[in-house]
Amino acid sequence: NANPTTSKLHQVLKSTPKSILKPRLNIITQSNYKHRLVTQIKKSNLNLNSVTAVSTSISSTAVDSARKLNSRNSSILVAIPKLKPVIKAPSPSAQHNKLTSTEILQPIYHYQQSKITTDPSIEINRYWQKKCIDITQLALNRIHYLQNPRNCSTARKLICGRAGAGMGSTVHHWVYCLIYAIYTNRTMIIDTSQWYYLKNVKSKDGVRDFHDLFKPISKCKYTNHDKKVAVNWSNPETMDSSDIRSTPRVLRLETVGVLYRDIKVVPRICHHAMPIEIFIKAMKLKYKPMAWWIGQLAQYIIRPNNYLQQFIDQSKKQFQFHSPIVGLHIRRTDKYKESKLFNIDEYMTKVKLFFNNLAKRKINIKKRVFVTTDEPWLITYLKSNYTNYQFIHPPLQQLNAGFNTTRYSAVHLKHFLRDIFLLAECDYLIVTMSSNVGRLAYELHEAIYSRTRNKHYTSLDNDYYIHGHRRSTMGPWVLQAKQDCPSKVSNGISLTKGDILDSCVWLDKKKTIYRGYSQRLKKSGSFPKSCITYLLDVETYPNYDKVDKSLYLNGLDQLSKQDIQSSCTKISVNDKQL
Repeated sequence: NANPTTSKLHQVLKSTPKSILKPRLNIITQSNYKHRLVTQIKKSNLNLNSVTAVSTSISSTAVDSARKLNSRNSSILVAIPKLKPVIKAPSPSAQHNKLTSTEILQPIYHYQQSKITTDPSIEINRYWQKKCIDITQLALNRIHYLQNPRNCSTARKLICGRAGAGMGSTVHHWVYCLIYAIYTNRTMIIDTSQWYYLKNVKSKDGVRDFHDLFKPISKCKYTNHDKKVAVNWSNPETMDSSDIRSTPRVLRLETVGVLYRDIKVVPRICHHAMPIEIFIKAMKLKYKPMAWWIGQLAQYIIRPNNYLQQFIDQSKKQFQFHSPIVGLHIRRTDKYKESKLFNIDEYMTKVKLFFNNLAKRKINIKKRVFVTTDEPWLITYLKSNYTNYQFIHPPLQQLNAGFNTTRYSAVHLKHFLRDIFLLAECDYLIVTMSSNVGRLAYELHEAIYSRTRNKHYTSLDNDYYIHGHRRSTMGPWVLQAKQDCPSKVSNGISLTKGDILDSCVWLDKKKTIYRGYSQRLKKSGSFPKSCITYLLDVETYPNYDKVDKSLYLNGLDQLSKQDIQSSCTKISVNDKQL
């Protein structure tokens, strides 16, 4: 007995293809949406002004609905707030400023239809890209909150001391400072007065300022007052706290190496740790969540300004750089002082293996390799001996990082940054992880790619590690069940393979039994060491709930939106599904 308008509305909803009514985006379930829309339209009598009010009403309840439903149903409809901005004007035939039910649904229909594709793999990629953007936004929002305080003169600051080293090592030192700033609720400021790439520090041809190539990392500046009042970090017990009453307002933090050498102690955050709630989300997307975390922070610190970004974009066009492609970083010259040198053919053996593995999965692509090195003659050797590969590389005259007269110049720094960002964009990396450059390229790669289902690198020497970070020997830890383990004791919990176990500690002196909290079971209990594998150290971070809530309610500001454009943009051919 429904009136004709309502019946027509039901017909439109019922006849709409399921592929259109089931995009991956949240907010409320299809059935719940139908009920709200039909009910509200019946009350409004399809008056245009009322319909606009209806969209607002539904939007205001969408968040509460999403929290309760938690997307439990399989049918999910696109967020209702999309409705209001795109409601069309009434058709010419409409009388008394009224809309038909079809016209009301049209904006939603077209919005979803533009997102739908017949290729399932593209839809899957979009799904994971959205998940990646979600955690990236969460991390960026916290960083922006810390780096842009309301009052710079009263803000708690961390002055990141000098790092007398190459750019790869320097970036890792800056990241370590930002990690500490997040851990202690401080604004990080970089002291560049002794930065090797600054003019007249190591080279008369260095950059004039940090901002010659990078965007500002904070609205606060390093002032003479900061320099005067800064207290050198010296004790984790008295300084590793976010309590403004018990710690100096301005701290200075030297490199991990200097602290180990001079005072034999480092901050607690030098454990293998990151915010647990972000780690758990990243686990679903990233092969190495800690590498993604480091890459996310590094990417924020060395964001290219317009000048550098234009140079990178122009170089990509000049080199004809595009995916799919393998990245090859070969550091030689003075590398022998740090670790073993490898023959160029050993690198190419790994390149061959990568393409052969793709061929076994029936993925046949052009064998394209991006090479960056400090030995220009290697390019000639590669082209002469591996003619079935296409080698892409910077101009040979730019591959001169092996000489101290050029390494710390502004021109070389610009070339280095271009090369590291292009390496990070490669589908797969073949590097030496003993090199800061190899590790940084992989870390940025984790931030750029939306999902890394498996290992996206081969290292000829060490596996990936974070310099200065050590696992805690005392706990607590985050662990994961590596197999099913039924409990046989009264205070135990049964584990299912893949279970995440939080706040885990030893229960016995022999270190064979743990106790921890199962996120799946929502309870604590004991379990044997043989059933689990290590994931992360647990450290207590400041409470950023209010900061996270502001992201949920207001979204990212304009600057943050620009920063996220370089994240979660790529899918590696290495993750391509058959």
